[in-house]
Amino acid sequence: MIEYTLDSLSGVNSLKKLWVSGFDDTVSGFKTFIKHNKKNFRIYTAKNNGDIVAMLFHIPCEVKGEKAHYLYGATTDEKFRNRGIMGKLIEFSLFDAKNYGEKFSFLYPANDHLYGYYKRFGYERKCFSKTKTISRKELVHIAEYPVFCVSMNVQGMSRLRNENLLGNALKFSDDYMKYSVALTKNNGGYVVCSESGYALVEEDEYSQCVVSEMFCTNDDIFPLLGELLKKSKAENFTFSYPPSLKIFDDEDISEDGMVKFLSDTKLPEAYIGLRNL
Repeated sequence: MIEYTLDSLSGVNSLKKLWVSGFDDTVSGFKTFIKHNKKNFRIYTAKNNGDIVAMLFHIPCEVKGEKAHYLYGATTDEKFRNRGIMGKLIEFSLFDAKNYGEKFSFLYPANDHLYGYYKRFGYERKCFSKTKTISRKELVHIAEYPVFCVSMNVQGMSRLRNENLLGNALKFSDDYMKYSVALTKNNGGYVVCSESGYALVEEDEYSQCVVSEMFCTNDDIFPLLGELLKKSKAENFTFSYPPSLKIFDDEDISEDGMVKFLSDTKLPEAYIGLRNL
């Protein structure tokens, strides 16, 4: 018989094993997640005769002053898949979230095929981000190059983001920002900062630079791009950033994540960001 529960880290070794196998990740990746989120997250598990066979996490956040959570790290032991266990675990966790006064549940499907899966549970495609792919040659013409190199700590990045994000954008804790930075660096990436901006950056072997989130105040956009060009030797750049920012000409707005409304409070659209997949 499968038991669904709000769990704790008492079964951390089982959670670690499930994380590594479910996400093809390393033990280090699991430890990084736990280290930076254990003060805030809630763990939900499904157990078969006391053994954890599925898990997911709720990371508390807020949007427009309302409580919400980001659903993360959902996976099922391969031997127990296709039995409806994860679906029941999701429903159990969403029912429990209401006990915490949370009005929204957000998530990023791990791939495009899963948008249909989460739709079954009431999630809607109402989350968006702006994206832009641009060549180095084009970027050089609009970037500015500050005389002094600026460094910003993680708390400063988190404060900048939460104090200046406009619209229906998720606001995370400092700890989750620390996790985002640590994960970027674990994946071989780096962080670029300007006086009032930051970019989480990864590069591949094809001279492609991918900025998973860029955020800055409007008057610091071009100095931030200049700092990025100093750091990166890439020939092509792909940026993802909040819809409220206007940075480039011919920007694309893309569906990016999902939301489920847990009360009568609705949002016409939202921005999640800090996409740590």
